[in-house]
Amino acid sequence: MKKVIFLAGTFLLAFFLWVILGCKGPQVRGPQEENFFGPPVQDSRGGNFLGPQSTRAKGEIRVLMAVAQFPDVQPRVPLRNIERTVVQELNEYVKEQSYGQTWVKAEFIGYVSLPHSISAYRISPNNFEVDRGRVRKLIEDTMTSVEDRVDFSRYQNILIVPAAMTQPGKGYGMMCYCANPGMLTGVRGNPRYVTLRSRGGKEFSGGVFVATENAPLGMFAHDFFHALGGVSDNNRLVPCLYNFERQPEASRLHKWEYCTDYLGTWDVMSTHYVGKRSTPGICSFTRIRLGWISSEQAIQVRPGEENGTFLAPLAKGGKTLVLKIPLPGGQYYLVESRQPVGVDKVQPDSGILILKVNPAAQEGSGIVRIMDADPNSPNLSRATFRLDQENRNLFVDKENNVAVIPLWAQGENQGVMVTTAEKGRDALMAAQMILKLWQKYPEPRDQKTGPIVEECLAAFKGFDFQKSYRIAQKAF
Repeated sequence: MKKVIFLAGTFLLAFFLWVILGCKGPQVRGPQEENFFGPPVQDSRGGNFLGPQSTRAKGEIRVLMAVAQFPDVQPRVPLRNIERTVVQELNEYVKEQSYGQTWVKAEFIGYVSLPHSISAYRISPNNFEVDRGRVRKLIEDTMTSVEDRVDFSRYQNILIVPAAMTQPGKGYGMMCYCANPGMLTGVRGNPRYVTLRSRGGKEFSGGVFVATENAPLGMFAHDFFHALGGVSDNNRLVPCLYNFERQPEASRLHKWEYCTDYLGTWDVMSTHYVGKRSTPGICSFTRIRLGWISSEQAIQVRPGEENGTFLAPLAKGGKTLVLKIPLPGGQYYLVESRQPVGVDKVQPDSGILILKVNPAAQEGSGIVRIMDADPNSPNLSRATFRLDQENRNLFVDKENNVAVIPLWAQGENQGVMVTTAEKGRDALMAAQMILKLWQKYPEPRDQKTGPIVEECLAAFKGFDFQKSYRIAQKAF
């Protein structure tokens, strides 16, 4: 009996400790000392080095939402389902992506009747073949139907939901688009906000986006972000990140991944949804353009310079979210940490994601491209760099003298090192050896091994990777 009581007590004590310690088994995650590299070092030249950012995408965004009903089409999606998506789910998504800096104040007015059959409004599913006159007709007829009860000046944006079950070329023709700025002028060359007028003469010049009744949340968010970002230097600040030239064939084949060769599923501006209907988040480029990442949350490292830091998960937010590496000709790299938290749980991979940005490229022609860590995997599904994955643990750009090495994690934050192309391989070997050293000599260390580990880490922090490697090697 005493033995049973003793065993039961031992079990309860073990269970209690398991709960107190956070239900976690032993984890070897690399050096966990706080501020391993010290506080993040900002660019001493100061200023906002992140480039253009929207000035209209923060705070409360007032959106008038109307479901446009055609006289010859019976709606198939219940109105309450549409309302839940565009009011509740869109607001929650925007708040999450903006780190709470932006929220949607919606006025959902339900069905409004259009005067003509759907054939008078139907458009092509292909971006370059959309009839701008029909886009204008949809918007202005919707405005006319509500002009007696709506003060358009109270809103920054209008959402119109054509009440027709739609697939590419069927129903309304196109499932979603941004009209203003966008389809009303075209998105290449001179996109701008145009003034729209109801039959009674009421005007609206704000953002207008359109998505049909069966569109998933990601489509509403995608085109809302176009409207929210605005225009700068004759370009939409928040561009489409999929391939415009491939879009018609992707629509015909019903295979959207055919036109997402630049960014895969890593941004809702590239892919509207992952899997069946899960909504992806947005990358650091889109967050920067919307003004949701500040220069205080970024570090700039120029080619030839060296720096190391720990990036907070992009989906969650934190003090340091992105590294920017400027390149000749106005191009640059963005380095971010994509981890399976929040909305990024839908992604097929996790680790350090490296984006190459060419602001001079036309929208839909590769403004942002992922530097794919595993080009043999389909649709950028293993695009991140990871220290624990052979052939995915080092990015080198010899032409621009840049190397990026993923490091270990500190809690939720992911380490990353930027060094020169020449030192990239040495940095990787030193980082791998540090992990082995840490596993062989975990804390607490004795008087013999403690100084060895500290000396090895000090050399690594000082970017003397060969010395760090030699010290670690001797310890074995």
